[in-house]
Amino acid sequence: MSRRNLLLGAGALFTLPTERARAPERASLREAAARSGRRFGAAARAEQIAAEPDLAEALLVECDALTPEISMKWDAIEPEPGRRDFSRSDALLRFATENGRALHGHTLIWHRSIPPWAEAALAEGAGWAPVAAHFEAVLGRYGNEIATWDVVNEPIDTGHRMDGLRDGTFLRAFGEGYIERAFHEARAHAPGAVLFLNEYGLDYDIPVERDRRYLFLKLVERLRQAGAPLGGIGLQGHLDLRKGPFSEPLFAGFLRDLSGFGLEIHITELDVREHDLTAPPLVRDRLVAEIAKRYLDVALDCAAVRAVSTWGLSTRHSWLAIEPEDLDFYWRLVGGQGKGPGFNRGLPYDSDMRPAPMREAILAAFERRPLGF
Repeated sequence: MSRRNLLLGAGALFTLPTERARAPERASLREAAARSGRRFGAAARAEQIAAEPDLAEALLVECDALTPEISMKWDAIEPEPGRRDFSRSDALLRFATENGRALHGHTLIWHRSIPPWAEAALAEGAGWAPVAAHFEAVLGRYGNEIATWDVVNEPIDTGHRMDGLRDGTFLRAFGEGYIERAFHEARAHAPGAVLFLNEYGLDYDIPVERDRRYLFLKLVERLRQAGAPLGGIGLQGHLDLRKGPFSEPLFAGFLRDLSGFGLEIHITELDVREHDLTAPPLVRDRLVAEIAKRYLDVALDCAAVRAVSTWGLSTRHSWLAIEPEDLDFYWRLVGGQGKGPGFNRGLPYDSDMRPAPMREAILAAFERRPLGF
């Protein structure tokens, strides 16, 4: 089959660029990951792939797996009760499968993606039925085609309850058992899938993240003791240069504790938030690459870590970008002068789809840990 035909998807042609994407001469990230017995992927959107052949090409060069950044969230699929739109998820799945790539399901429950109608219904006592219908619709459509799923995303929020659970819609509607119930609901519709609990803010040696690590470990322990069909842990890995110290020994100890549960661990949303967008690009890129390498060196020393995904491949579409209309405000805020794209540079490719130093850091981390270490 021709390369052009391989890029067909969702009724749209993902056309090749006039020049081949600037694939690096060294091994691809997916090749290096495979040699370490792991998988590398990135979050993506079908509409961006369709519109940007250079992005589509780079994703195929570098990634074994893709994660839908937006399109599988509840509010994206069902903005009105019973009116479901799977077109973007279908497109991304088709692009992945026709090119021999996996798709990771993200996410069934997240407090920030509840459609307004469902939020109101749950608050008014509708019971579990809207949640069950959502799981049945999504997993009934994709459960046999997608092997891994984030079932519950970001359930921890310190400062409200002794158990650390987020005081949100699901907790208020169903109590602390909603997480276990969600995993059983997912298992009923996707009996062969590996089901993940995905969380952020577990990386740094600062008080709030020390609390979050402890509370997250206790949550995993409760779920295991209750017999929930939890098969994997997602550590988002949103690194942040504003947060201060990253302690390799502390993070390694946390991973050892997690490994004790016998679950797969994936780094699911790796990126780096910068602390100073006014610094020279070479300085910024070095700082981003350094923290990514330090983090992954520790993560990949843990045999339970089986996959790494970045939250996007290119800063062109980073959720951390400063919008153009906000640039003047930013420069005033930091007391600086200058012009710039405003893009946070914390992903493997820059906004022009050139490999960034962070890509080399990820590659070096994989190459440091070959299969069978």
